[in-house]
Amino acid sequence: MSEGKLTVEKRGAVGWIVFDSPAKRNAINGAMWRGIPDAMAAFDADPQVRCVAFRGAGTEAFSAGADISEFDRIRSQDSAVAEYDGLLDRVLHSIQDSRKPSLAMIHGFCMGGGLEVALACDLRYCGASAQFAIPAAKLGLAYNVEGHKRLIETIGHARTREIMFLGGRYVAADALAMGLVNKVLPDDSLEKYSSEILQTLADNAPLAIANSKTIIEEYVKSEGAPDPAVMQAAMKRCIESDDYKEGRRAFMEKRKPRFEGK
Repeated sequence: MSEGKLTVEKRGAVGWIVFDSPAKRNAINGAMWRGIPDAMAAFDADPQVRCVAFRGAGTEAFSAGADISEFDRIRSQDSAVAEYDGLLDRVLHSIQDSRKPSLAMIHGFCMGGGLEVALACDLRYCGASAQFAIPAAKLGLAYNVEGHKRLIETIGHARTREIMFLGGRYVAADALAMGLVNKVLPDDSLEKYSSEILQTLADNAPLAIANSKTIIEEYVKSEGAPDPAVMQAAMKRCIESDDYKEGRRAFMEKRKPRFEGK
């Protein structure tokens, strides 16, 4: 069986990160985890990339989670667990801390670590046959702090308790009802709809989106009160930008604005 890989590519204004291990339902191995922060850093540095999208190869799974076949090696001792959790923390923060908006396009199974990646994204859209779970309680795993935090922020502590204590699966309609995803689409419409959302993200003003993302992340960060200086700096970048002037001109001239992220 071939090893899974992380496929990273730029398609127009969208940076794509694809979990490519269909034989294992796109389970994420160590090399794939390590590749995500590098991919995000490259997209962050590329002014042509306006947004980032995550998906799994094919349509059977977004990702079934971390590759369990590696657990005896990477989760068998305290030092190994700490190293793995540190890596996972870097992965999630590389997505959350990016100024560029991110989207998870979810076909099929979205479990464990796969759901953690989806939760780190700003937007989540799934097909009607998608299934969600965090089976830590069924595997005896100590689920990490950042994963708990993002889940609580997204769906609240009552739903988080249910998901974490029971370890059960949830269908797409359940995920939508609890706020785990933004919208459920027919399976054959998911990619078209996601492409439309990505195009809107690419067309909208990058600094305005970055401003909102910075302020939102300040309010949901793990430690400390929101930093007014950070939020004001984000607003200042936006207010003083050429894009702000372009937006005003386009409105007055009744045309579509052409934002450049400057």
